[in-house]
Amino acid sequence: MKKFLAIVAAMFCVMGVAFADEISDLLKEPYADSSTKILTPSNMHEDLHPTTKTANIRIEYTPMTDEVRIFYSCLAVSFDQGEAMNTTAACLDDFAEENQYKHYKYMRSHKIRYYKDEKGLKMGEYSAYLIFSR
Repeated sequence: MKKFLAIVAAMFCVMGVAFADEISDLLKEPYADSSTKILTPSNMHEDLHPTTKTANIRIEYTPMTDEVRIFYSCLAVSFDQGEAMNTTAACLDDFAEENQYKHYKYMRSHKIRYYKDEKGLKMGEYSAYLIFSR
């Protein structure tokens, strides 16, 4: 019985040496691309925000997690929340179609803020945080 256990233990050691990974493989960190792409939609849907010509739309897209942050900004004088929401919804539909997404879900309620830009002009900004799914 002792010889049998000794032989089994020796076989485990031989198999462990034969199939062991190199230590350098264990020390490498796994690579995951969590970079964020900043996109500007080609179609800004000017028909949905007729009161302003200064609107800018920016999409921050993280492909690894399917997260999207969308920002609509324009001069505070001509900022309208309804136009901002309609324009971003149309841009999100275009984005979903381009990237083969079917659904999206708002992760937080939208935010509206007013700030001064680098030129000293008062700006209004609408932002939303979403998760897309296929």
